[in-house]
Amino acid sequence: MSALAQERFYTIDDIYALPDGKRAELIDGQIYYMAPPSRKHQTIARELFTSIDSYIK
Repeated sequence: MSALAQERFYTIDDIYALPDGKRAELIDGQIYYMAPPSRKHQTIARELFTSIDSYIK
């Protein structure tokens, strides 16, 4: 009979220990690595920010 693998729960200290530039989120004790935003995402975010900024001004 083999032992069940124990699930590790991560903390904010584990997130802070990641190398610079490594994007990740901590959700319910699990680390989820994120891909960098695409150019399309950046373009849409910039246009949205510009529209909101213009409206506020």
